Amino acid sequence: MSRVVRGFVLSCLGVFLCHAQAQALSEMDILLDKLVDKGVLSSVEAGLIRQEIKETKEERDQEIAQDIVPEWSRNWRLKGELRLRDEYRDRTANADFHRQRIRLRLGMEGRVTDELKVEARLATGSLTDPVSTNQTFDDTFSKKTFNLDLAYVEYAPSVAVVESLRLKGGIFENPFWTASPLVWDEELGFAGASGQLEKDLGPVRAFLNAGAFPIDSDGFGTDNPSLWGGQAGLALKPFESSDTPFLNQLKVKGAFAYYDYKNSAKNALVNTPSGNSAAVDDFNELNPSVEISSKVGALPVSAFGDWVHNASVESDENGYHVGLKLGKAKRPWDLVEGWEAGYFIQRLEPDAAFDGFVDSDFGGGGTNHKGNVFWVKLAVLENSTFGVKYFDTKEVTGSKNHFDTVQMDWVTKF
Repeated sequence: MSRVVRGFVLSCLGVFLCHAQAQALSEMDILLDKLVDKGVLSSVEAGLIRQEIKETKEERDQEIAQDIVPEWSRNWRLKGELRLRDEYRDRTANADFHRQRIRLRLGMEGRVTDELKVEARLATGSLTDPVSTNQTFDDTFSKKTFNLDLAYVEYAPSVAVVESLRLKGGIFENPFWTASPLVWDEELGFAGASGQLEKDLGPVRAFLNAGAFPIDSDGFGTDNPSLWGGQAGLALKPFESSDTPFLNQLKVKGAFAYYDYKNSAKNALVNTPSGNSAAVDDFNELNPSVEISSKVGALPVSAFGDWVHNASVESDENGYHVGLKLGKAKRPWDLVEGWEAGYFIQRLEPDAAFDGFVDSDFGGGGTNHKGNVFWVKLAVLENSTFGVKYFDTKEVTGSKNHFDTVQMDWVTKF
């Protein structure tokens, strides 16, 4: 084919694509096939033209995207989650109730430089509850509050010696590794500063987490309540060279943490306890945790355990959590990757942990609860799951009232 004919064909195709971009690929193929059938182009030449047009289109799309999207926003991404919950609670000491709740979390994350990241998130919930972002459907269709849930800056220096160091300041998710919600509710946001360091030591990966967090900074003079924490842990695959798949994929992760509450008796949360004894005046929590995981075929399995001890008191100072989980709900209705099931047993004595920050669902929140929890979760749509969770709990001391809960959750992430 002469250069003139080929140039004419390319020019016509270029004009055609500019005016009908939405149907360009399919109609381009039809036109090229006709030209091949009539002998104007060979199949090889048609293939070369397709490739040239494709490359030109990709370059043009990139140029258009760069012109439309401001430069400052190209390193930012949005993410979010919506949860709808139906909850029934059967209680001995109080009236039973049935309610519907909603949780919406909407965040954005920006890469300012290669070393600096900023993240912020808004969420439903109460301004006075640190461990819940739920809003109940009540008060005659009233509007729901939307609050600042996270806002922090993270600095990760690109220096070889500290290449896995992350420093955070602001309000952020739990900086400590946890195997369970025994000590910390999963929705608790930590306000203050933290540092996280990881390092490979041969077959073992070691990690250190530490942080300082003001609990209240108004009205206490120099005796402001605060939390100081440190954690050291290891993660390893002890049988990585094994020919047995279960042992080859076996992972063990464990950590020991120490949490020191300063001037905690001056904090209003302690003076109006939800499980803690009114006389308790300090919390020095020792918290070892461990998780063992692997796969049976393609099915993920894990066992986990937590223990907490408040060294500042002499009674009602211990708590434990032991559980098992099978599967991971990722692919809708898949027999292996479409479901998750689990169970754990937990006992948390009144003064074992700071009651304002523990799991808000187990026993209705706070300490002085023991019981069993079962759950099942199904992946029903892409990025959407449906789960049922049953809490069978009662008080450890006192009147030993029971507090049973059934939760049905629809969660969509976007």
